Amino acid sequence: MACLLSLELSKYPFARTSTVNDYINSLWYSDAMTKDSRWPACGTEQHPWHPRDVEMVPRSRRAKITSSYAATVTPEIADQASIQLPGPLATDVADAETAVARFDERIGTSLSSFTVIALRTEAATSSQIENLSAAASSIAVAEHAVPSVGSSKPNAELIAANVATLAAAMTDDGVLTAHQIIEIQRVLLEDSAPELTGKFRDEQVWVGGDGYSPHGATHVAPHHERVPAAVDDLVRFINRQDLGRLAHIAVSHAQFETIHPFSDGNGRTGRVIIQRMLRNAGLTRRVILPLSAGLLTHTARYFESLDAYRTGDIGPIVSTFIHATFNSLDNASQLAEDLTSVRESWNDTVSARADSTVWPLLDYCIGRPAVTAPAVAADLGVSAVAAQNAIDRLAAVGILHQNSPAKRNRIWLVSDVLDAVDQFMERARRR
Repeated sequence: MACLLSLELSKYPFARTSTVNDYINSLWYSDAMTKDSRWPACGTEQHPWHPRDVEMVPRSRRAKITSSYAATVTPEIADQASIQLPGPLATDVADAETAVARFDERIGTSLSSFTVIALRTEAATSSQIENLSAAASSIAVAEHAVPSVGSSKPNAELIAANVATLAAAMTDDGVLTAHQIIEIQRVLLEDSAPELTGKFRDEQVWVGGDGYSPHGATHVAPHHERVPAAVDDLVRFINRQDLGRLAHIAVSHAQFETIHPFSDGNGRTGRVIIQRMLRNAGLTRRVILPLSAGLLTHTARYFESLDAYRTGDIGPIVSTFIHATFNSLDNASQLAEDLTSVRESWNDTVSARADSTVWPLLDYCIGRPAVTAPAVAADLGVSAVAAQNAIDRLAAVGILHQNSPAKRNRIWLVSDVLDAVDQFMERARRR
């Protein structure tokens, strides 16, 4: 089966290059091409800085720490008249939106389990942008395990929490509220850092530099006293219905990351909000597009585009989102093809009655790379005995493999699906 994105690109006059990757790479815009995409720039204000323990700061660093620092002041954007983009950028935004909608319709109707697995790939790649990575099998197991202090695989547990966060966020729709944003971050960090959840931050935070002071940081977020009002303004902007969809999402994300409303988890929370906005905008009605996989392909440009946004130039962040959209469409299309092939191959491996629980379990396994008997019984609406019998049948033919020899709390891995997810992650890392 031909790559789904190749099929999509062939329908559009904007497919000006001979290959998908050539076209995707052509979507980076020069400064000259985005210079007309102006936006209110961030300002700054001075605040006093009082080091907590000067004796713990190296002498070479003390001289650079002054008695005050400049914190960002975000502009109010809720009532901005419109998002102005130069012609070529606006055209490619519209083409990206069309490609996403067609992908959603095609995959959502042909591979029902894709949404479940795409949710996991989105959570994993979003976490990897923050340098949190783990094997697909470890993440899958962590989803079924109870988080523990001193875990040997803390990254897997953090990523599993991101899966749960995204799943919970996607059950809501409609208007996004400040309370919901706090709730997203709470689910994300409730097991790893509960003391940082349930509220906006009450301290100064910054990006880059070192942990001693905000002096020398690449971005000093707004003073914490400004956060509630800044988030309220952003929420009003997010809930507008009169702006171009993908550009609206890109600008909202940049504003959120600039505010940095929490002490931790801002990036992952912000990318969950992206998925909410894609759904609310009607771009993804049936599936989740793992957009973070596209952002992961060039994290340097992603962060540079956030810096450009703060100077009043929205072109780079919109360009980054276009690039990420087509990259993620290409990668997700390949994942969908791989999973379709896996599912078809299982039909030749398994022999069972038409009414056997084995068949719905096969469909179930395509979206869940690790399964347990209680989860199968609950999700498929069958008895515990029927669930275990079906699992045993698939284990006997090599589709499922028990994670450990333990006789209690047993977890079975779906190796073919895990291989497809690992290949997806590798493609995202190497592009």
